[in-house]
Amino acid sequence: MRWLLVLCLVFVGTTRAHADDPSLRAAKRHFDRGEKLFALGKFEEALEHYQKAYDAKPLPAFLFNIGQCHRNLNDYDAAIFSFRKYLKLEPDASNRDKVEALIEDLEQKKAEEESRKLRLVKPPRSPGEDPVTVDPPAGRPFYKKWWFWTGLAVVAGGVGVGVYASSPKGPPGTDLGHMVFDK
Repeated sequence: MRWLLVLCLVFVGTTRAHADDPSLRAAKRHFDRGEKLFALGKFEEALEHYQKAYDAKPLPAFLFNIGQCHRNLNDYDAAIFSFRKYLKLEPDASNRDKVEALIEDLEQKKAEEESRKLRLVKPPRSPGEDPVTVDPPAGRPFYKKWWFWTGLAVVAGGVGVGVYASSPKGPPGTDLGHMVFDK
């Protein structure tokens, strides 16, 4: 019975110590604000508050929320980093399988985006779109490309040199002769 009383006193003392921890209070305040913003779909603002909560008290669970914000903002690298850091700091996380699946999905999306940027993969077609009548994506017009203006400058320079070289030297000739004035 005596040990139960001691255990209760220790528990109450540690609970009070956590309640008096200003960094924990600040983290909770930022976390609560981040949760509200996340629920409203304001992921950039929620991210700021989750990061401030993590700065105040670096709890691994905040990294999961930070990763979720990055995922919703399509910042795949930052999301993957946050999720991996979360799993490293919380190896026995109850949602480990879900987080690993998220990382795998994000790595796939990142690879698809990089392929699209390098034009290795054509953008997906809309359902019902006829592949025969699809025009290739319009790039920049030819007159906005460097090779067009370089070629134009070479041709203009060649014409200018040709005209200069073919023009007669000296005063223009005439059938009337020319007058010379003495000084």
